[in-house]
Amino acid sequence: MKTNPKKIPRTQADVDKAFDTGCLFGLEFTLNLILYVLKDKHNAPNEDILTLRDEFMYANDSVAKKYLSYADIKRCLDEEYDLAVKLVDRGKNGEINGHRVCISTD
Repeated sequence: MKTNPKKIPRTQADVDKAFDTGCLFGLEFTLNLILYVLKDKHNAPNEDILTLRDEFMYANDSVAKKYLSYADIKRCLDEEYDLAVKLVDRGKNGEINGHRVCISTD
């Protein structure tokens, strides 16, 4: 069996780093998209955005301390607000990772 002489062997640390980098990129992209919509489409004042940031950080801290779980958040959105976020497979039509986001209300 032939091997590619230009192939660089990867370690689990390389794979983990690539995964973490991808997750961070996705998070940064999503937060920038949210900020864009708030500012460009809803003309949200910076004060409101900073308040939203503080509320995100508080919720994140609650998750980190295990006071709140992701399942709790999804259940709250569904039961109290009739909202759900779903990724719908759309093939290769230019969507990120072949998916589009659907926010459904009942």
